[in-house]
Amino acid sequence: MGAKATITQSAPNRPPAMGEGDVDPSLLWDWFTKCENFLRHKGTEERDMLAAKGPVLAQMDWDTYKSQMRSLFLASDWVHTTRMEILRLRQPGSKPFINFAFEVMGKNNLLAGTDSFMNDDYMRETLEAVMEQDLSRECNCEGTHLITDFQAWLDEVKRLDERRRARLEKLTREIAKISVRSTTGPSTRVPFTCANQTPAPSVRTLMPMLKLTELERQLLLSNGGCFKCRKFWANHIGARCTAPPWTEPPTKPSRLLTCPPDPRPSVLEGAFPVPLWLLS
Repeated sequence: MGAKATITQSAPNRPPAMGEGDVDPSLLWDWFTKCENFLRHKGTEERDMLAAKGPVLAQMDWDTYKSQMRSLFLASDWVHTTRMEILRLRQPGSKPFINFAFEVMGKNNLLAGTDSFMNDDYMRETLEAVMEQDLSRECNCEGTHLITDFQAWLDEVKRLDERRRARLEKLTREIAKISVRSTTGPSTRVPFTCANQTPAPSVRTLMPMLKLTELERQLLLSNGGCFKCRKFWANHIGARCTAPPWTEPPTKPSRLLTCPPDPRPSVLEGAFPVPLWLLS
């Protein structure tokens, strides 16, 4: 589909002109309206509107001319397409009902003179079906379906919609005030101090065991010790020991023992100093 045609008119008492482009029902309706307004300004009777257009046009009345224009410029299914566009409309939550209703009725005016044109009863049913859901529930609660006159029904729905929107605007303002107070009020954060600081869990650093000295090996060997876990009277040998080959570094200076912690005499004579971590 190409560019839409445009209608230009410098003043209401000057004839309108339609430029090149595609013509749709809305544009053609605008063309008819501008032509009628121009002819009224000129004081031309309706029966004489086409008298100066040549022998063919002179035989037409205004309604016939409009019908011929639609047949010439519009697609063959324009009536069905326009009606379906109306039925697919839905009231946006941000648009007041009365503005939306005028939009739907304006689109319905494009169907004037066709079998698909909606009278007041059909238009009311259409508006009830496509109005915003919260407004529809409020209309049901207020009993607007009992109103028989279309204009009276339209005015009542407009009143209910304006009342509903006023409530929503008030609620929005209250929420905004609460939000501002919560962001500008005194802070509830507890200042960071050493007193409220949760101590971080200590990280255990492991290190490989130091190599045994010859003196330490003799001491372990003489007292049933294990060369891997380095425990006295371990009752196992290093090949069967399940202890890991590392240990924690001492946090205090190692103390020296002068004898192993067992009442049985040592095979070695004398006492050998041994670090405390060997017995832990």
